[in-house]
Amino acid sequence: MTRRGGRRLWLGVLGTWVALACTEDLTAPGKCPNFCPTTKIQQTDTIIAGMIGRDSSYGRPIGYVSPQGAGVLLADSLPTLDSRPIIRFGPVATRALIASTDTTTGPLMGPDSVRVQLQIVRRDTSAHNLRLSFYRLPLTIDSTTGFAALSDSFNVTPVRRINVDRLLALPGQIDSATGDRVTIDSTFAPLQRFVLVFRFDSLQIPWVPTDSGKVALGIRVTADKPTSTALASLESGAGAGLTWYNRFDSAGTIIDKHQSAAAAFDAFVFDQVPPALDSNLTVGGVPSARSLLRVDLPRAIRDSTQIVRATLILVPAVAAQGVPGDSFFVAVHQVAADFGAKSPVATSTTLHPDSATVFVGKLDTVTVEVTNFLRAWQTDTTIPHTLLLRQVIDIPNAVSRLQEGATFSEIRFYSSRALAYRPALHLTYLPRYPFGTP
Repeated sequence: MTRRGGRRLWLGVLGTWVALACTEDLTAPGKCPNFCPTTKIQQTDTIIAGMIGRDSSYGRPIGYVSPQGAGVLLADSLPTLDSRPIIRFGPVATRALIASTDTTTGPLMGPDSVRVQLQIVRRDTSAHNLRLSFYRLPLTIDSTTGFAALSDSFNVTPVRRINVDRLLALPGQIDSATGDRVTIDSTFAPLQRFVLVFRFDSLQIPWVPTDSGKVALGIRVTADKPTSTALASLESGAGAGLTWYNRFDSAGTIIDKHQSAAAAFDAFVFDQVPPALDSNLTVGGVPSARSLLRVDLPRAIRDSTQIVRATLILVPAVAAQGVPGDSFFVAVHQVAADFGAKSPVATSTTLHPDSATVFVGKLDTVTVEVTNFLRAWQTDTTIPHTLLLRQVIDIPNAVSRLQEGATFSEIRFYSSRALAYRPALHLTYLPRYPFGTP
């Protein structure tokens, strides 16, 4: 099909109109107009191992997140690990007003009962008959207290032992005989957390006015099989709480009062010595370790290509350590500045971190997408070419779902010193095309 027509073109130089003929031939092959790319599109897909160097691990023996600063209190009862939460509750008033119409105060007498509230944010669902055993500890516990220092306090009969699974099986999850109850919170579905309230009598947790009602408790977990559990800590915003139900006698009148005390300190102690860092890249564990990777991106790629995809490849030196069947995330972050062990993580929304799931006991190669980081390096030359690896797990709490230092699991990757298994980048990129008339 051919259509012919005409139009006029004004030639200003000649000062006249010129008639031009136009032709539309739909059967003719397409022709590239002006300003098309002058070369053919050629995509490059390659794995470069020599780009990453000067990589190191940091964090031991102190750790980036220590037991007293973690978002959870780890309670593990495993063949190779015994971890126990410790909690110290703050003081309360030892005197209270007798009546609202009088300013006279009276001493708080012996409590009728004490209630302790805890939250379980992670548990092994394959372990049945989960039991929590409570022990009284010295009020002197602090961040320097270790496992051995509390051995005498734990090597006694617990003041109380509660079967959580039995409580969950009761109608309404309430034990009418003891007053214990549990509430299932599904706010963070599909994850669940259990809000537990346990009642103790005045012999199990006695009232000591000279201590202003301060109490320190230790917790051990057991089940029908080795198990791992995590309780919410102060840092999660949902730490343990204690309520005294007191009564005092004044002028022959008994008036019931109750006072609540939040946890003033919490942590967990464990019987393992954290393994030292070596030439590999360590990520995770308690205290938590991180690793830095410094990337030497060739200028030919940084300045003259369009990066389609970039994937970081990490090869484990040993199988991931931790509770069998457990998993965690290895997250890759852009650093805001490269200060070695003190490098802060970038908070820009355009540099959002990515992660990969690691399964305990596996030796699978770990790959993490880092495309947005490398593209950012192309557009902003002030961003350091340094990536940070850290371990996180998903915890149902309102402060931060992804928590570091919330599990003993760790993984060690080969570093750039292991030439055959060193970290690498899998890059897919296109050249930037010159445009003009073909």
